[in-house]
Amino acid sequence: MIGLAGLQAQTPAPAKPSDDLQAIMAITEPGEQMRALESYVAKNPTAAPDVLTDIYNTIIQDASQLSDDRRVLVYNEKLEALDPADLSQRVKVLNLLLLETDPADRRLASQEAKTFAKLVEDKATEAPPPAMGPVRWRLDLSRLRSIAALFEGTAAQALGQYPEAEADLVRSLQQGETEEAAEHLANVYVAEAKIPQAIDTFALALALPGSTIAGRAKLRAQAGALYASQHNGSQRGFGDLILQRFDDAAARDAEEQASLTPGADANKDATKPQDFVLTNLTHQPRSLANLKGKVVVVDFWATWCEPCKVQHPILEQLRKQYETNHNVTFIAVNEDEDPTKVAPFIAEQKWGDPPAFDPWLDRGLAAFLGVDSLPTTLILDPAGTVVYREEGFVPDTFATQLQQAINAALARASE
Repeated sequence: MIGLAGLQAQTPAPAKPSDDLQAIMAITEPGEQMRALESYVAKNPTAAPDVLTDIYNTIIQDASQLSDDRRVLVYNEKLEALDPADLSQRVKVLNLLLLETDPADRRLASQEAKTFAKLVEDKATEAPPPAMGPVRWRLDLSRLRSIAALFEGTAAQALGQYPEAEADLVRSLQQGETEEAAEHLANVYVAEAKIPQAIDTFALALALPGSTIAGRAKLRAQAGALYASQHNGSQRGFGDLILQRFDDAAARDAEEQASLTPGADANKDATKPQDFVLTNLTHQPRSLANLKGKVVVVDFWATWCEPCKVQHPILEQLRKQYETNHNVTFIAVNEDEDPTKVAPFIAEQKWGDPPAFDPWLDRGLAAFLGVDSLPTTLILDPAGTVVYREEGFVPDTFATQLQQAINAALARASE
């Protein structure tokens, strides 16, 4: 007979929790995997946060496949508890809570919305990220405040607290206009029997970008019926009201864009490159008027452009050769659609010369000069005429040809 000690010696060591988890993750049947993961968490409540995050996300995925909405909510709440400062996760939880019809869930949604609003205000006390700049930071905060007020208003609406909902939703639209906030506010106005305000706000909702065609059709039918109820059964004139709200929203959006990219409107009347106003890393205007009378080397580039990375150091060497010549200047114009990528890229590449940005790519300097590929290097004479253009980058000849072209432009300018 094998003794107890011998039996223990022959028995494999218990699997580590990570081994158990790996085996569970290999399960393909959602219900079975979900139950196994829940059992694992119950046995390992102090597992590392990144492990729990993976587990909770897998359970949410399985629960979604099984249409288990309650589990989806519960585990999203658990994810929120792992990182209470994660605003995106709080948005998920709030959206899920607002889909629930239980009064307790709606009250919880109201509390969560207030917490979300407080977190946004806490964030507003932070300094703007260096890559973003104060203007874009202000606009981003406005959008966050708009979302926070939308959640507060929607939660109050679900609880039947219409005056509070109206105040919150009006505040949301003041911070940033969205179809969702306008639609909720219009329905609140209906509940308060404020029909003229409801019609006008429905028109605004229809004028703003929508999420689904089916949803828009339903909204249009609801709003049209309400309008007809106040106009002898006719919807005549309602389309004109929507167009008016569209024009109003477009004007406000243009004003916001102008504040984000100061000087962009000035470019509509530009007749030569020196008339343009670009922006710097902090979105402040950078006029090119001081380039008049100089030979200008303009380098159009982007962070995603691999040849640009090779070309830039060569341009930097040439710039240093001419830095004592006040008749020559170099300017790098970035064409990234997302300018927030540029500052980290420059820091990583250790580029010293700060770039300029086109305020609006569709009518900026690149469009004016016909730049449609990157990199593109141009030389402008003192009158602003393009006297040299190289599209693409040929390493063997780039520096020599560009230097010859700069010298030729200087020679002509001195004649």
